[in-house]
Amino acid sequence: MPISTNAEHDSIAPCAVRLRHPLDCLPYRPERSPAWSPSRQRQIRDHTSPAWEAPERQNPRIVAAPGLGAVRINFCYAAFQSMTAAHSEKAGRDQYFEGPHETYGFRLHEIDPSIVDLQYQPIRIEWRSLGGRIQSMTLDFAIETQDGEIVFGEDKASTDYFDDSELSERLDFAQKFLEAKGASLQRRVAGGLPTRRLRRIVKDIFDDRRTDFEADQVKMVRNLVELRGGVARLDEVVETIGGHRREALAVARAMMHRRHISMPLSAPPMPDVPVTVPPVAAKGRLRAFLNDHVAAEGAPR
Repeated sequence: MPISTNAEHDSIAPCAVRLRHPLDCLPYRPERSPAWSPSRQRQIRDHTSPAWEAPERQNPRIVAAPGLGAVRINFCYAAFQSMTAAHSEKAGRDQYFEGPHETYGFRLHEIDPSIVDLQYQPIRIEWRSLGGRIQSMTLDFAIETQDGEIVFGEDKASTDYFDDSELSERLDFAQKFLEAKGASLQRRVAGGLPTRRLRRIVKDIFDDRRTDFEADQVKMVRNLVELRGGVARLDEVVETIGGHRREALAVARAMMHRRHISMPLSAPPMPDVPVTVPPVAAKGRLRAFLNDHVAAEGAPR
């Protein structure tokens, strides 16, 4: 067997080896269905029962609390669920949620640089039935994107909620009603974060969102991204920020929370994660939508 020489080894090009992040090495564990998910018996009943007929709705309108604040959660129907709250720096006010899945979604919206404004429990759509009763449905969230789009949303813990014929019909009605006013409706499951891996990535960024940094650090990082043609590596950004790598990563995440830079929200912090600069965007369309289309609480119908 011939013996290879050092010269032969030097002529072999190194292969590209990318180490996996610890989050990607965790053993697979199937996601458990939430305890409050509709039961299998209910699904069987819905599929075997006669088709549900949509009711007639008269004089539908959008209603919000005075001062364009959030429509507070109806604590009567939600008393059996965990109620949580957090302060949103994007919205400038506290946000209220029903259950952990809405909390996951709030964290995602709060750190996503493509979202410039948000409001949870923002409005309810109210109408009068043929029998004269006032009925309504409360939407879970509203966001304004960097492109100026207004998106309202309904968030459920699992997909089988949306299989319910009555809820599906209500959401179809809400979607058409909002589209006629220049907005849209999103059906979201588990806050948009269906796996533990995604929830952990977003929570780590969310926990670092209030890290202090200097304006000079922002300028250096944005200059680096521009120098690299619009996309820099995360390890370069961390090195440019300086200091301990863990603290520098926290600073980079806080910069993203304030829309100075942008990184993928689905990737753990690996050295080759791309860092870009988000487009300039000013919030205001969501507040304008509420001013233009929302009737004050208690206003005559």
